[in-house]
Amino acid sequence: MEIRQLEYFFVLCSELHFTKAAEKLNISQPTLSHQIKVLENELGLPLFDRLGKKIAITDAGKILYEQCTYIFRAMDNTKNQMTELKALKAGKLVIGTLPGELTDFVSDYLLDYYQEFPDIQVSINSSDELFQLFKDNKIDFAISYKQDDFDYEEEQLLVIPLFTEELLVVVHKDHPLAASDIIPFQDVLAHPLILFPAKQQCRKVIDGAARKEKGNITPKFETASIQTIFKLVEQQVGATIISKTLCNLYKSDTVCTRTICNPPLTREIVLLYRKDKFINFAAKAFIDLMIKQIHRTDLSFSDISQQLIQSLIKTP
Repeated sequence: MEIRQLEYFFVLCSELHFTKAAEKLNISQPTLSHQIKVLENELGLPLFDRLGKKIAITDAGKILYEQCTYIFRAMDNTKNQMTELKALKAGKLVIGTLPGELTDFVSDYLLDYYQEFPDIQVSINSSDELFQLFKDNKIDFAISYKQDDFDYEEEQLLVIPLFTEELLVVVHKDHPLAASDIIPFQDVLAHPLILFPAKQQCRKVIDGAARKEKGNITPKFETASIQTIFKLVEQQVGATIISKTLCNLYKSDTVCTRTICNPPLTREIVLLYRKDKFINFAAKAFIDLMIKQIHRTDLSFSDISQQLIQSLIKTP
């Protein structure tokens, strides 16, 4: 069994078509078929069922595919460590985030990071499919919201709580809600609202709270553009509910923020990384910078979180 054969097998599993896989591998289709046949003969089991021009992975193929995933991830980790040593701690960093506020949150640290580490290439991969990106080994770590219904342990993901974020109501200074510092959630729902679309994580918190309170949400406008949301609030079209992080990023002299109660709206921001993935210098440096910046705000970490983060950063 050779690494080359496993690479051929791995690509064929993703394409499920000999010709397409051969083109992707830049080899001939007969060469690919021969190498897969040699691999099957060595294992003594078929890896694919041939169904005319189509193929399907067998149970033996699924086992080998899973093991190949671990093998190639380990190889990538080894290459990353060697590259880091060779490049004297220069390299590439890919951070996963959910679309929306967290992308803005992470992007806010890019300039400071560049000024300290100008030779490191940084990419922010904003996607709703963070767990798949981890599986495909396409991100170094991720900043996400804690999902209580997800089995992080099964996916080999370590979860480090960063901070609990509050959602605030944002209104024009002349809006009726601006008269109170703390506003019951039901009172907020009684006014026209400009909100993110239902798929956005911020909106999911709002919708979940509304369901628990048996309230009804019918936004006047829905948009994924935070600039548009603020513009509509400034024009007194309605109120909005957004994260404190975004409130800090978008300042305006004509709007104000108010605290929501009964219930307060909060969500937990977490750092995610794979337990079996090498955490390179570029990732450690970004995490360290981000944590120091967060410490300068009014957000705080638990003792356990601080211990986990320090352990992660200092791991050789």
